[in-house]
Amino acid sequence: MKESANILLVVRAMQEQRSIITEWLLGKSKKRRYEILDVVGAHSGEMSSMPIEGVLEQFAARILTACAEDMGLSTMELAGLLREPRKDALAGLITVVQDDV
Repeated sequence: MKESANILLVVRAMQEQRSIITEWLLGKSKKRRYEILDVVGAHSGEMSSMPIEGVLEQFAARILTACAEDMGLSTMELAGLLREPRKDALAGLITVVQDDV
C-alpha cells in the first residue's frame, strides 16, 4: 500500500513539475510538517559558526534524509529520482514555510 502511494506521489510531482520532496511535505498534516521541521532544525545551534551556505546544505541533507526514510528509500535512491536533490529539498522547505504562513 505504501509503495503505491509513493508511486502516485512521484507521478503527481512529475505531472505538476514539482519536487517529490515538496509533494511529500505538502502531503503531511501541518502538525507533522512542524515535527519534521523541528527535527531538521534540532542541531541548528551546532551550525552557528558555519557560513549560511553550509547551514542550507545541512538543512537540505536532513530534509532529503527524512523524506527518503519516510518513503522507505535510501537517500541515494531518492536523490536519483530528483533533478537537483539539495535544491529540491530547499524548495520543498520554502514551499511548506510559505504554505503555513
